[in-house]
Amino acid sequence: MPQWSKDINHLSYADDTILFSSGHKKSMKKMMNVLKQYEFVSGQLINLSKSYVYMHEKVPSVVCQKIKRITGISQGTFPFTYLGGPIFYRWKKKVYFEELIKKVSKRVMGWKN
Repeated sequence: MPQWSKDINHLSYADDTILFSSGHKKSMKKMMNVLKQYEFVSGQLINLSKSYVYMHEKVPSVVCQKIKRITGISQGTFPFTYLGGPIFYRWKKKVYFEELIKKVSKRVMGWKN
């Protein structure tokens, strides 16, 4: 995250949320505090076993382990799907979009009938 940005940023839709943060200990602790506050205020529990932390492949494994220790959240791998679309950080690959193309094509075919 750029130095001028907030420690935590997010995208949220219904019950799917992506949080963006640096890997710094302070940011990780702040993020976990925000999640705990959300649980308290909303009465909803966050299932950390269904949650993932995504990091660039060049992040040292010692940093990944530190983040796992602080958050209790497992590391996921890119690409992953968010709201039906692929999330990735390298070159676009057609295979990333195949599921989305199938879904859209199926809907369009339904319009013809």
